Amino acid sequence: MSRYCASCGKLLADDAKFCTSCGAPVEQTTASNGQPAFEQTGFLDTPQAKPDDPLAYRPDPAASPAAVETTQRIPVADTPPQQQPASTYAPDSPQAPAAKKSSTKALIAVIVVLVAIIIALVIFFVIKPFDNAATQTTAEITKLHHDVDDDDLNPLDDPNSLFDDDDEDGSQATLSEQNLYRHLSEYYDLLEDLDSQVRACAQAFNGSYLEEDRTTRQNLADVAERTEDTIEQYYDIVEDLDVPMSSKNYSSWKDIVALYDDLDHRIDAICDAWEISLKYAKPADHKDEIVAPLSRDNVAGTNDNKYRQDFEDRYPSAKPVEVK
Repeated sequence: MSRYCASCGKLLADDAKFCTSCGAPVEQTTASNGQPAFEQTGFLDTPQAKPDDPLAYRPDPAASPAAVETTQRIPVADTPPQQQPASTYAPDSPQAPAAKKSSTKALIAVIVVLVAIIIALVIFFVIKPFDNAATQTTAEITKLHHDVDDDDLNPLDDPNSLFDDDDEDGSQATLSEQNLYRHLSEYYDLLEDLDSQVRACAQAFNGSYLEEDRTTRQNLADVAERTEDTIEQYYDIVEDLDVPMSSKNYSSWKDIVALYDDLDHRIDAICDAWEISLKYAKPADHKDEIVAPLSRDNVAGTNDNKYRQDFEDRYPSAKPVEVK
C-alpha cells in the first residue's frame, strides 16, 4: 500500500518512519473490521486507491502541499447549526386603515368648512357695496337732493290725534288743531322748494334734450326721475291725512294736496319727454315727438301749462291758519 507524507505529500516507502523529503515523522495507520485503512491528514481522511482502478484519486507527487490542501474537502462541523432568531416584523394592525380613513374624512370636513367660510366672506364683501349704494340712493330721495331733513317725509306725530300732545298739566285737553297746523305748515313750506326743483328740471330739459351726448341726457333724466319720486312720496303722506271737515285748516289741507298733485303732473311730463329723447342717437330728428308730452298739459290755444298755472294761483291762499 502506497503512503504519502502528510506534510509535503511526497510518496513514502512502506517502512519509512520519517519523510525523506521534509523530514516529518510518518504517522502509522491501522485497519479495523476488514476495512481498508485511511491515512490521516490535517484536512480530511484520504481513501487509498487500488492500483488497477483508473478512477481512483492519485495526487501528483510533484504537486505542492498547498495544492493538495485545495483538493481536500472542507471538514463538516459536528455542532448543529444555530437556530435563526425569529423575525421581529409584525403586520400592521387591522385598525390602521380605519384610522387613516377617519383622519382623511376629518381633514376633508375641515377643508369644506373653510371653503364655505371663504365663500360667505366673499359674498358678504361683494354684496355689501351694492347695499350701501341702495341705501345712499334712498337717502338722496328722502333729502330731496337739496338738503331736506330726513324727518320731513314722516309726520313728527299723529296729526289726527284728538288731543294736543303739548298738554302736560293734566287739565282739560284741547283739540289737536295746533298739532294739525304744525304739520300742514311743514308740508306747505316744502312746496316752494319742490316747485324750484321742477322748474330747474324743465330748464335743463329745454337746454339739453337735443344733445347728441347720450350720457348728458341720461344724467339729467335721472335727476328728473328722483325729483318725481320725492314729490310722489310727499303727495301720498299729505293725502293720507285724515283732516275733519270741521277743522279750520280743512280747506288749506285740500289746497296743499292739490298743489302736490300739480307738481307731480309737471315733473311727470318732463320725465316722459326725457324717455323719448333717450331712444334716439340724434334726437334733433325727432323734436316734435319728444316735446309732445309737454304740450299735452297746455291750456288750449296757449303754451301755458295748466298745472303750473294752477300752482301759481293756488299757492298763496293754501297757507295754513294758526289756531290759538
